[in-house]
Amino acid sequence: MADLFTIKPGVGVGDLRFGATRDEVRTIAGPPSETLPSEEDAGSELWIYEDSAIALGFVAEENMRLVSCETYSMKASFKGETLVGLDRESAEAALERAGADEGVFIAEDEEEGGGQIAVPRLALSLWFGEHAVESVGWGVFVDDEDTVLWPTT
Repeated sequence: MADLFTIKPGVGVGDLRFGATRDEVRTIAGPPSETLPSEEDAGSELWIYEDSAIALGFVAEENMRLVSCETYSMKASFKGETLVGLDRESAEAALERAGADEGVFIAEDEEEGGGQIAVPRLALSLWFGEHAVESVGWGVFVDDEDTVLWPTT
């Protein structure tokens, strides 16, 4: 079974690297539980792996290569820190321990406990609902001209 739990901003997830084709992802991770068309980018796809609680994004503009991930799994970790399920204070402390303490909290609905911690330099976001991290999303890095910087290591 492929590692779909190790969050690697700008690089990928576990055994998968950003820039992989759909065939390469299928070879490593197996077939997805579900394939959905992107609501934002025509021709793009989101692959859902229910057993691993992760969604992988492929963008038509980048020749259907892997460009983003979003996990809902409590097994997922970033530099040894588990994030899903943490309250805001614990999530901020975990990010700081992982060296990603430049995040900004964006409140969406304080009463409902919603919001986001965004760490722009890592293209990493933690999404909150009911005062706890519900999902973590990350993607490829891009330069000032919005050109994708594919991982090299």
